[in-house]
Parts: sequence; structure tokens; C-alpha cells
Amino acid sequence: MKNKFTKNIIWGFGGQFIIIALGIIIPRIMITKYGSDTNGLISTIGQIFTYMALLEAGIGQATKIALYKPISENNNKDFSYIVSIANRYYKRISVYYGICVLALSFALPFVIKTTLSYWTVFFVVLFEGMSGVVSFLFLQTKRSILFASGKGYINNGTDVTNKTISYIVKILMALLKANIVFLQFAYFILTLLKICFYIYYFRKNYSWIDYKSAPKDAKLQNRNSFIITEIAWTIFSSTDMIVLSIFLSTKLSSVYAIYNLVFVNINSLLSAMYNSLNYLLGQTYFENKEKYIKIHDTYNSVFFGGMTTLMCISYMLTIPFVKLYTKNVTDVEYVISSLPFLFCMVQILSWSRYISGNLSGIAGYAKPTSIVSFVEALLNISLSIILVRKFGIVGVLAATVLALPLKIVYLTILSDRVVLKRSCWYTLKIMFANFGLFAATVVLNNFVVLNIETYGQFIIHGIALTFIYGIIGFLVNFAANHEFIKVLKTIKK
Repeated sequence: MKNKFTKNIIWGFGGQFIIIALGIIIPRIMITKYGSDTNGLISTIGQIFTYMALLEAGIGQATKIALYKPISENNNKDFSYIVSIANRYYKRISVYYGICVLALSFALPFVIKTTLSYWTVFFVVLFEGMSGVVSFLFLQTKRSILFASGKGYINNGTDVTNKTISYIVKILMALLKANIVFLQFAYFILTLLKICFYIYYFRKNYSWIDYKSAPKDAKLQNRNSFIITEIAWTIFSSTDMIVLSIFLSTKLSSVYAIYNLVFVNINSLLSAMYNSLNYLLGQTYFENKEKYIKIHDTYNSVFFGGMTTLMCISYMLTIPFVKLYTKNVTDVEYVISSLPFLFCMVQILSWSRYISGNLSGIAGYAKPTSIVSFVEALLNISLSIILVRKFGIVGVLAATVLALPLKIVYLTILSDRVVLKRSCWYTLKIMFANFGLFAATVVLNNFVVLNIETYGQFIIHGIALTFIYGIIGFLVNFAANHEFIKVLKTIKK
């Protein structure tokens, strides 16, 4: 257990850090070499395929949660039974996904407002989509198995290697101003190489799995509820750039994408660690409920507190970063002072419910949670469409911030009062402490002006702020939850 824990932290945090460092370079090169229109197009297509991934909605989450119990009991028979159901779902979905990819390849060039040619958009969509097809067919079941088994470090290590090579290839091709179609084709080829590794690894380590052990009519428990939740979350989190591209332009989508680059990378950094370590929550819940409660609160302090601390730093550094990053880019205005606050609020509010949301699925409350998720998504997309025409990017972000509290209230009450049978105060004091830290940062930023004109100065300020807020964030969360350090040491042991 200790070995898994350490490997997951190293590959989750360290590996994602490498991806972020390389990933930040790509959009800058895209903007300077191809223009904001092309960068906005690629970002928008990426969000569209996030919607396409809804075809597999619920399967991954339902598979992981269903596997926790047989893993905790060392029951290989039930393990194979669940895996065989999931694998059958993914094979079926890959066919539907492929059909949708072809349809989108022909249709999207007519829908998206861009100056690029029809066939350029067609092939970019096609190769982006085909990567998803082969992933559903060969990868997703295997990735779910590894995450549920506490071996997320293998997924993260593979992702780091694949994306590092992919980014290096894309950077070299972009510097040579190769057609963006070839950039997407290179990514597709690297996806095929990634598949080869997984096939080899599972033949060596999981040859005992019987992929035909379940009857054809067998279904994953609560899959339909997880489908609704996944659909709702995708609508909720992936609407903004599509709304901007349809109602305004891909240039404004590019502006959104640059700010989103900062926050998506930070979110990915923490998500990689969380996804690698949340197997402890699932397995512990079925082993020992009392022990689970301590880990539940500890994870809240570590992950919600960690995200809030990172957002405090980001709030102060985002505008200086955007000024440096988009220097000499004049085809659209990138510096919008109100955006950092809204992007930070989206991340803080979202992470305040991560642990309670995970518990709702483990404890069997996926169905009622899915209804709340659906209402939240409808509220977000409705407000986005209403506000985008008058307020642009600020409008779509404000819509997300206004919609988020609904599910936070529901999940807090569900997890504390209903599942854990205790007062909500245990969770609320962690929330209030971290919201207070961010509020203080917003006020402080009105009085402190950071003079950053070079990347060297940006790095120095970043290191200083990380050190300062690292200490403050730790003290704030320790004050709210005295137990979390002791529990962390116990988990590591």
C-alpha cells in the first residue's frame, strides 16, 4: 500500500508537472505561428470531443466503484465479471463513436465560424476523433482497472511519456509551420503506440482476467445514474468555448483558451494526484466506515485546501502571465482584468465538492445526485446563452459561478447528514477557512502591484508566492482540521 501511495504521488504530481510545462508552450506557438483563429479552432474541437466522450458516460466511474469491493475482498471471480461487462460496453461504444466522428468531420466545417478551409477542419476533426475511437476500443477498460486497483501511477506514467513525445513533435512541426492536419495525425499515431504498451502490460500482469465471464445481458450497477451525472458535468464544464465560437467567434474562444490554459493545467495537476489516490476512499469505505470518515476529512483538507492555495497564487499571477504570453499578439485583446477572479472561483467551488461527490457514488446515491447534476447543467447552459451576448467571456464564466453552489449544498448535506450521520460543520469549517483565504487574497491584490516584465521575474515571484501561500494554506487548513496531518502519516504507513 505504501509503495502504491508513493508512486501515485510521484507520477500524479511530478508527471503532470512535466506535461504542464510542455503544454504551456504549445498554445503560444500556435498563436504566433498560426494565429488566434487556428488556436481557437483546435481548442473548440477539443471541447466538442469532450462532449463526444459522453458516449462512454458513466462506464468508467461505474466500473471503478463496482471494482472496489471485489478488490478489497480479493475476489477475482467478481472482478472478472465486472471487467467483462465494462469491456463489452466500450467495444459497442467505439462503433457508435466512429460513426459520430465521420458525421462531425463533414458537418463541423459548416458550423464553426473560422477562416480555415473546409478540408483543414475536416481532417483535424477526423484525426482528433479517431484517437478517441481506438482509445475506447483498447484502453478505457484497462485504465479503469488500474485506477481502481491503486495503480494509477501506471496510467499517469504512460500519459506523461505519450504527451511529452506528442508535445515535442507538435512543437517541432509548428516551428516548421507544418499544416495543422499533420499535427493531429502525429497525435493519432502516438495513441496507437500507447495502446501497444497497455496490451503488453495486461498480457503480462492480468492474463487471468476472463473477459467473457458475464452474460450478454449483464449491466453495471447504477450505470444510468452515472451517465446522467457525466453528461451533466460535461455540459457544465465544457460549454463555454462552444458557446463563444457559435455566438461570437473563434478568436474570443482563443482568449478564453489562454486563460483556461492556466487553470486547466493547475486542475490537471491536482486531478492527476486525486485520481491516483481516490482508490483509498473507495476501498476503505467497504473495509472500515470509521476509518473512512478520517480519510474523507483529510482528503477535503488536502485537495480542496490545495486547490484554494493554488488559486490564491494564480489570482495574483494570471494577468502578468497573460501579458507575457500574448506579447506582440495583436489580432485580439487578451488582457481582461476580471477573468482571473471568475476562473479561480470556478475551480475553488468545483473542488469544494469533489470528495463529497465521490462519496455519493460509493455510498449508492448516484441516482438522486444525477438529478441535481442535470438541473445544475441546464441552469449553467441557460445562463451562458443569456449572458454571452451582453457580457461575452465574462458572461459565460459568471453563469458557471452562479450555477455551482446548488450541487455544493446538496452534496454537503448528503455526505455529512445522510451518509456519515454527523453535523455538516466538519465540512463547512474547512470550506469557510479556504473561502476566507481566497477572499483575503482578492482584497490584498488591490493594494499589492506585482512588477513583472520578464519570465525570469515571473518565476521568482511565483516561487516566492508559492512558498508564502504554501505555509499560509497549511496553517489555515490545519486550524480547520487538526487531524489531517496525523491521518496522512497513517495512510502513508
